[in-house]
Amino acid sequence: MKKNKLWVICLAVCLVLVVILCFLFIKRFKFNFNKVEVEVNTKIDSKIVTACYGNYVKCNKATIKSDNIDLKKIGKYKVKLTASYKNKKKTIVKELSVVDTTSPEIKLENEEITICPNQKDVDVKYSATDNYDGDVTDKVSKKIKGDLLELTIKDSSNNKTTKKINMKREDTTSPEINLNGQAEMSISINSTYNEPGYTAVDNCDDVSSKVNVDGSVDTTKPGTYTITYSVTDESGNSASATRKVTVYQQSEKYGTGVIYLTFDDGPSAYTSELLDTLAKYNVKATFFVTGRAPGYNYNITRAYNEGHAIGLHTNTHNYSYVYSSIDAYFEDLNTISNTVKNLTGLESKLVRFPGGSSNTVSRITPGIMTSLSGMLLNQGYQYYDWNVSSGDADGGMKSSDVYVNNVVSSLGSRSYYIVLQHDTNANSVRAVSRIIEYGLSHGYSFDKLSLSSPTVHHRIAN
Repeated sequence: MKKNKLWVICLAVCLVLVVILCFLFIKRFKFNFNKVEVEVNTKIDSKIVTACYGNYVKCNKATIKSDNIDLKKIGKYKVKLTASYKNKKKTIVKELSVVDTTSPEIKLENEEITICPNQKDVDVKYSATDNYDGDVTDKVSKKIKGDLLELTIKDSSNNKTTKKINMKREDTTSPEINLNGQAEMSISINSTYNEPGYTAVDNCDDVSSKVNVDGSVDTTKPGTYTITYSVTDESGNSASATRKVTVYQQSEKYGTGVIYLTFDDGPSAYTSELLDTLAKYNVKATFFVTGRAPGYNYNITRAYNEGHAIGLHTNTHNYSYVYSSIDAYFEDLNTISNTVKNLTGLESKLVRFPGGSSNTVSRITPGIMTSLSGMLLNQGYQYYDWNVSSGDADGGMKSSDVYVNNVVSSLGSRSYYIVLQHDTNANSVRAVSRIIEYGLSHGYSFDKLSLSSPTVHHRIAN
């Protein structure tokens, strides 16, 4: 009996040794999971799972492939993992989670921020991106706590980022005063000075009601008067502007006539300069416009808004077309009329014929000027020629002196003067200030044309 019992013990020990040896030396695949979560938009690699093929003593690294998992989408997946070593393979199914643990990133265009002392909000340029949600700039919340700007963003996985920026509160920018009208004006003695006004703005404070106006204009005494506008913001930054108003003394009066300055063929590159000059002297004029330079049509709107008269000259200024027939003339006239209406809302009835009513180029259609002049009057229009010419369309560019002399030498004791000029001629435009100064200093007044104004009609030659 004792021998049998000993034999059984020996057999058991042998079996145990065999099992141990099998465990140690039998070859198989071994999977090792470091964790069961995978970061979104990454890949399954040795940081997640490894596999080897071999025994307990020696296990060679195996290749891992995964199926049934979308690494671009958060969620839980039953993942099929296949380990390969040479011609050996083994597949297992494991539950893995694709997660997002990465916080969004906030970037500022400029992290040195200066704001006004009393400012409660700040316009700061920033962007925020997330590895899973993409552009999340519109989800950033902004708070100002004293001198600290706090930007916070939380992505769809509740990963949160907070960026804190220290801000500097100061105001070193001066206010800005903008004068309405011109900084230099001229008016005749004993006329009325109407203050054009101003606007005042500041980057931090409302200074519109804090402007101090110093100075006045005595229109009974000739001379140059200075009006000073000044303002200071709450941080002590100051600004000022000045306006000079010249009151002209009238010398020997040649008459008390009215001068109607009229300008043909525009608008052009020089019309803005002309409007500035007219505003400086507070003189109104009449513009007989064309459609030849639509890029400058904004000057038609400006002229109308500043109180000048807008008349119709021609759309094309092509004599051979305009005077080819009555229908052609009115088609051209209606086109420029519609342009003026679209720009100003005005249905103008003031007309100047291309070349004037006494032109002879219209003889390509005999008798057309006689017909057109009557038809215009019957349809409620009024056409205007001129009794003073600057000579600025007589060929070639002459000096401003020539145009000034041509106009002022024509002034006398008449009750009115309709002056022909062209705002397409730079030197003629630059003669206007001297023409106005001469007129003001010699007792003349200036006005724009209207249907009730006196007119000049030349003798029709066709």
